[in-house]
Amino acid sequence: MSFLDEVRADRQPLAHVLKKHRGIRKIVEDLYPDRAHFIYELLQNAEDAKATEASFTLEVNAVTFEHNGRPFCEKDLWGITDIGEGSKVDEDKIGRFGVGFKAVFAYSETPRIWSPTFSFEISDLVLPKEITSKPQLGQKTQFEFPFNNPKKNAQDAYAEVEAGLNELAETTLLFLSHLESIRWKIGQQVSGEVLRIKHSENHVEVLKQTGGKTTASSHFLCFSDSVEGLEKRRVSIAFALDPLLNVA
Repeated sequence: MSFLDEVRADRQPLAHVLKKHRGIRKIVEDLYPDRAHFIYELLQNAEDAKATEASFTLEVNAVTFEHNGRPFCEKDLWGITDIGEGSKVDEDKIGRFGVGFKAVFAYSETPRIWSPTFSFEISDLVLPKEITSKPQLGQKTQFEFPFNNPKKNAQDAYAEVEAGLNELAETTLLFLSHLESIRWKIGQQVSGEVLRIKHSENHVEVLKQTGGKTTASSHFLCFSDSVEGLEKRRVSIAFALDPLLNVA
């Protein structure tokens, strides 16, 4: 029995409960009422995986997400196929693949994940099934979310995800430690990106580009330090910097 088969066998009783008590799924989906909240869950997961680059591609019937962080481990797979537990090991993490990830099921019945270590599809919220790997991805991890939830038609799903991507602010990256760029495509055209540029130890610039042109740029003086008594926690603060006028 493969590891994926082991996880699937373990999750069968949970899947049975979820089918019998369908209200549980509704509760999970309704935890995040704002549209396309899963975008931020995916970005946090990429940050937790120490990715420096992340990208979205939105097409008519699906949205795809990629990052260059560490591959899936066994704990990640247990976490993404559970409800409530996640795979949070360190208390300084918001958590990889906890309840927040389940927000994707408001759009997709069968999320698919390709990682250098595991390639699988999830059905019934918690049941993984092995799928053909994608060696062409190299060390990247890719998520694909087909718009096949019968309660939300593909056109509405597309519109909500498109709005969510276009509304990403440059400050999305301000307090993250690893992610330096988020790019997104609507169809095959590069529609936008958010970048974080570290000019010095404490001077950070965050900017947003749309259609190849910078539409927003902000500079901040940032400080971060550990919390006394909570070694794995950090507190961060940022002060907006205004440009000096009439300086050559």
